[in-house]
Amino acid sequence: MVKWGGVDKLPRGTTVIDVGCGIGGSSRILAKEYGFNVTGITISPQQVQRAQELTPEGVDAKFKVDDALALSFPDNSFDVVWSIEAGPHMPDKAKYAQEMIRVLKPGGILVVADWNQRDDRQKQLNFWEKPVMRQLLEQWSHPAFSSIEGFSELIAETGLVEGEVTTADWTQETLPSWFDSIWQGVIKPQGMIRSGLSGVIKSLREVPTLLLMRLAFGNGLCRFGMFRAVKTNSVSKSADNMETEVVKV
Repeated sequence: MVKWGGVDKLPRGTTVIDVGCGIGGSSRILAKEYGFNVTGITISPQQVQRAQELTPEGVDAKFKVDDALALSFPDNSFDVVWSIEAGPHMPDKAKYAQEMIRVLKPGGILVVADWNQRDDRQKQLNFWEKPVMRQLLEQWSHPAFSSIEGFSELIAETGLVEGEVTTADWTQETLPSWFDSIWQGVIKPQGMIRSGLSGVIKSLREVPTLLLMRLAFGNGLCRFGMFRAVKTNSVSKSADNMETEVVKV
């Protein structure tokens, strides 16, 4: 993802916001292996606490509670906006795209990896796909999946993107991860055991959903989407877009 997004070419000290950082895995990699100055944000105080516990001293990654749909940072704050599998949690996909582009510096890079569904504008969900999708959303409390085409359009519609939004479909490359997630729980059960009986029960409940996700991704109902965009350097273009938004309101 770093190489695909062109982030590996950026210098040490590059400022990065990891939107929906979870317990900070990607934030630590970006800080430790690439020398970036990373800020991870999540809406969960528990995730922030765990991310801080897991981050070694000297690794330039810090974490805070923040809302991806109303980021507390000013415009043009970061060289890179990075987000992995956070989109399905967002009830307002357009606002999610707008906020990420807003805090990105002119000329900065947006790189997103996400779970997506097939674009149902091109091919409607059939009789078995609708209940499968409903089950996937309910099991992990996701409001909705966007499509690769739909979310790339939302990024472009911010009016702050230079050229076209680049997308890719990494479904085939990520398919093995679903079975591997189950296998890792079998060969490394320490986490479940430490959490006691409730942890074991919760982990076992995940297995049918992981299998259902594998089915959905394997049959084309879901897709693993990649998105890359560069924020425009044009101040006038940004101003024109803001004026257009005011007129729409």
